[in-house]
Amino acid sequence: MSSHPITIGVFVLYLAILLVIGFISSKQAKGGINDFFLAGRNLNKWTVALSAVSSGRSAWLILGLTGTAYATGLNAVWAIAGYITVEIFLFFFVARRFRKYSEKYDSITVPDILATRYNDKNNLLRLVSSLIIIFFMVAYVGSQVVAGSTAFSSSLGVSPGVGMGMTALIILIYVMLGGFHAVSKTDVLQCGFMFGALIILPILAIINLGGFGPILDTLHSQGGGFTSPFAFTVGAIGGLLGIGLGSPGNPHIIVRYMSLKNLKEMKQAALIASFWNVLMGWGAIFIGLAGRAMFPDISMLPNENQEAIFSSVGNEILDPFTMGILLVAILASIMSSADSQLLVGASAIVRDIYDRIIGKGKEISQKQLVFYSRVSTVVLMSLSVLLAISAQEFVFWMVLFAFGGLGACFGPALLLTFYWKGTTKHGVFWGMIVGLITVILVKQQPAWTFAFLPDIQALFSNILFGITYEAVPGFLMSLIVTVVISKFTQKPINADEVVEDLSY
Repeated sequence: MSSHPITIGVFVLYLAILLVIGFISSKQAKGGINDFFLAGRNLNKWTVALSAVSSGRSAWLILGLTGTAYATGLNAVWAIAGYITVEIFLFFFVARRFRKYSEKYDSITVPDILATRYNDKNNLLRLVSSLIIIFFMVAYVGSQVVAGSTAFSSSLGVSPGVGMGMTALIILIYVMLGGFHAVSKTDVLQCGFMFGALIILPILAIINLGGFGPILDTLHSQGGGFTSPFAFTVGAIGGLLGIGLGSPGNPHIIVRYMSLKNLKEMKQAALIASFWNVLMGWGAIFIGLAGRAMFPDISMLPNENQEAIFSSVGNEILDPFTMGILLVAILASIMSSADSQLLVGASAIVRDIYDRIIGKGKEISQKQLVFYSRVSTVVLMSLSVLLAISAQEFVFWMVLFAFGGLGACFGPALLLTFYWKGTTKHGVFWGMIVGLITVILVKQQPAWTFAFLPDIQALFSNILFGITYEAVPGFLMSLIVTVVISKFTQKPINADEVVEDLSY
């Protein structure tokens, strides 16, 4: 990538703006942990919508999806169809219930919701769900730090280690200072950069190629179903659609619904988020398709890496200033996810484990809780960086199923929590455990388990018509176990009243 002074200048200016936002937001985050983790439930529809879109996508949209489109053509459509469909459903129907319930019962986190809904007096649900969140978030943030180091080293010419440190430090400063106020505001800015890059770059690429003709010619010449979204097998399509099953259980997406100031604006926020989700998804696909016309053979890309297509197309057609914007978009996609994941992990430590379990029955000041929240962000970021440095292969392996793993653990639990009166504490607990185990076994079954278990991935592949993406069997198993065990255990006394109240 280019290291032109103008490109570097744009990059540095963006980082400075993030820090300024952090300092400005620090004054707003002094009201207590409700302010620090949910911005006092006082965000407008645009902030909620755009921060939900940017935090949910991460570098996967800009690097992963463009690379998928480059490698498979129009088959990549299925990768966006799944999450867009699910998130439209969540924003239009489920988000209102999240917002209404969380305010009525003073819930700040996902474990909060589960604990209050199921009268979790012994804190079983709260502890298990908090540990699952912390486990996934450390790996999630670690993977984003590794991705950020690549962006820094390629744009500023620093070593990967220095790039990793810079990524971690910038994110940590504005999250620690401004909490969710800073995260939501920076996410809006970052979403703007991502949107601009994903819309402007494919348009310029198509103009540079002389229209759609050369792209279609290249796709036809590639064969292998590049021009048809139905060339994949049922299992492959189902697996790509299954990406969407992660969204209902990812806390860094869900907390956006809980932070909206006016419940009446939820549908407008849903429309805004859906519109941006669709445009950005299609923009990423067109970058991959145009890239295939520019670089017909993968050997033409750096290290023969299909995920380098985004930056390769930019280098081919952009001036240094616009290339700086492009690099900012890559870093924005990374930071907009990492900051939200860091905050969610900290909320699990402070709100759920320290405040509600260790400090149960004690009077702890809000000022003290905010201080511990800031300390927790430092601890989590340190763990994430250590993990990223010592086990990069493990981090990448982890992040591939973290989105689906959280979806399997919490998706069925939360949807049933708000829609089915018969859901019980024991059903939710065992549903989370079985969902987590299923995702792990389908992703990479440990060798020693073959002594008493069959090949779990092959088993589910046969049952689910070839689907091998771990989120799908994980979500289904969690859903089935939650329903079955709930049928044989006692539901909370006020379950009917709670669910009926949410429907209005």
